[in-house]
Amino acid sequence: MQGNNKTNFTYLNRDGAWPGFRRQGLQLLEDGSLELYALPLFDGELPEELEAAPKPNGPAGVAVAPDGTVFYTDTSGDRILRIDWCDKSNQPVKCIGGKGEDLTQFNRPRGLFVAKHRNSLVVADAGNNRIQIFDIESMALVDVWGQKSVDETLPGSLPGLLNAPWDLDGDDAGNVYVVDFGNARVQKFNRAGDVVASFWDNVKSAQALQQPAGVAALTTADKQWVFVLDVGKGAVFVFDSCGNAIKDANGNPLSFGSGILREPMGIEVSSDWVFIGDNAPRRVLVFNQQDGFAFAGEAVGYEGPVAALAIDGRGHLLVHSGDGRAPFTLTLGQGFATRGVLWSAAIQVREFAVSWHRLKAVMTRKGSGAHIRLFFHASNNRADRPAVDPSGDDPFKDPRWLPSSSEIFPEIEDLFLGGLPAQFIWVGALVSGDGRSTPVLSQLKLEFDHQTYLSNLPAIYREESPCGDFLTRFVSLFETLFSGIEGTIESLAMFFDPAVVPPDFLPWLAGWLAVELEDDWDESKKRQAIARAFEAYGRRGTARGLREALLFLAGVDAIVEEPIINAEWWGLPAESKSCGCNEKSTTKEKAWVDTENSVLGVTTMLAAAHPQGAVVGATATLDQSHLISNEELGAPLFMDLAHRFSVQVYRTQLNCIDSLARVREVIQREKPAHTEYHLCILEPRMRVGYQARLGIDTIVAGPSVPTGLGDERGTVLSGQPAAQIGETSVLGVSTRVG
Repeated sequence: MQGNNKTNFTYLNRDGAWPGFRRQGLQLLEDGSLELYALPLFDGELPEELEAAPKPNGPAGVAVAPDGTVFYTDTSGDRILRIDWCDKSNQPVKCIGGKGEDLTQFNRPRGLFVAKHRNSLVVADAGNNRIQIFDIESMALVDVWGQKSVDETLPGSLPGLLNAPWDLDGDDAGNVYVVDFGNARVQKFNRAGDVVASFWDNVKSAQALQQPAGVAALTTADKQWVFVLDVGKGAVFVFDSCGNAIKDANGNPLSFGSGILREPMGIEVSSDWVFIGDNAPRRVLVFNQQDGFAFAGEAVGYEGPVAALAIDGRGHLLVHSGDGRAPFTLTLGQGFATRGVLWSAAIQVREFAVSWHRLKAVMTRKGSGAHIRLFFHASNNRADRPAVDPSGDDPFKDPRWLPSSSEIFPEIEDLFLGGLPAQFIWVGALVSGDGRSTPVLSQLKLEFDHQTYLSNLPAIYREESPCGDFLTRFVSLFETLFSGIEGTIESLAMFFDPAVVPPDFLPWLAGWLAVELEDDWDESKKRQAIARAFEAYGRRGTARGLREALLFLAGVDAIVEEPIINAEWWGLPAESKSCGCNEKSTTKEKAWVDTENSVLGVTTMLAAAHPQGAVVGATATLDQSHLISNEELGAPLFMDLAHRFSVQVYRTQLNCIDSLARVREVIQREKPAHTEYHLCILEPRMRVGYQARLGIDTIVAGPSVPTGLGDERGTVLSGQPAAQIGETSVLGVSTRVG
């Protein structure tokens, strides 16, 4: 059965959910596209000495204040350093630090946390078995936790006492969770500093932890979770804010990382990701929360020891190497995993077998090192499902997958299917990148019962051949080459619609209408300029057209006036005449008509020339006059007004240095060639009858400016005149000192 090529295809990504597909190493974006897992990227040069740096013997601390200031610990130097958010200066925090047992002194400081609810820096003073809390602004000591008394530094095991606190973090409610490493437990302190003993009791009852070494708290709209990194089991366990273990699908305590983490140290979480340092591969490992904490890959570009991690709230992950140097900054989401696998369940489009024709990946690329390779298997047996090993080196090594994975094809995004008709088909995709690139797969298009170019060839070419479907494949190759052109021709109308034409074709479409597109216009304004061009040409050369052009092209709402419109020929009123109807007047008074043309001071004016032109013996001057015809009677009255107009622009609309030049350019381009114009800038003054809109074009202030005789437009409502000594010098009223 052959189709019409317009209905014999299906899209496999429906509603952006990819139903019937499974994936590994790929994340689902908001628009329904798939791309390789996003990872942090270090885009720079690592110092050479970092390669030989030893792994840390315990965690360090790094924390970020709300204003962006970064604090980090120098464990061996018993101090805390501060990177200023503004000038990026890096220096030790004054007034605190130095090895010792006294308050404000440290003995191997490790974890750090900035408590938002009290704007304070919380320090795990591991060697002194206590938590010290400092006000961020003044660095004054405000509280001490974990000791029986403030001057005692001995370890303790009772609830609320500490033995070598290693790491800490807090939630949005003000609670602080502390890894009590020496006691192999995690304790919870409320915002007042009181221990919540029930938290550890609940955690302990789960019998999941062996040796906690890191903690991170996550607060979202629907959950408050506490992630505990256990170095004894090489895994991360998840609890709620009360210490109850979160359960997985099998009812066991939720955990992840087992078998992947070898020497973990340092943990940080976001709403989508979990970042864990591992000093065996000397990498930062990333896990995806949305996909059940699946391993996403390693941070790109960083290789070195990891002692602490933190997110700065500006899209960066900070990595503390543990040797006292400033943390390294990695950009979140700019790196990518190097491999992802996508595969489907059995796909059926008809109740009968169809001829599968083509599988096409609709995609874009981020970076130049992104590749995708498509696979398929067709069968009439739903149980004939090919195997997929997503974690293996060759996920599609099952020989039923075509083309064979042993063939050297780094890129297959458009695949001819062919073969005998079959009822079911399975499709797969191997997505790869170089760590800085990824395909963005938005759709898979599956074609079947396709009418190929064979129908355009003589019938002899459609007969069975000993070469099988070679000719079909051959002409399909050409069809693939021309499909883009044919699709463009079919959608040719789109290229003439300014609302949907591709952005690259906007200058081309503008050229059809002689529209000049400015380089600094955004795409929306370019489309608007093209869409309005036809109607704008119909009004070009008119006052309305000029106003619209100034508003669109120069951004000013101008006033365009034509004096000729208000000019009339003044004539005395005439006596009415009888129409010959033998009507008798009942009054002796004469009737006058056209009296509206003789309103003194309103319609009267001095003409530039005699209405009749040059009259011999009266108005004609030798070599300076010319005669006019009867049809031009009255024309000399309007010679000074014709072909002239004025443009008024408020000063407040000229907010850019080149606005005035732009206004002049637009007027010169849009006005009729034979006309003259006067550009008037309306200053913010109060002119009764002309500018009197308070707060818009009016300012009442200052002395009045000189005005011409009879120029009522120049008359300004102003404030008090300037004081003059001896005349209006009233101290405190019209005169001030200084």
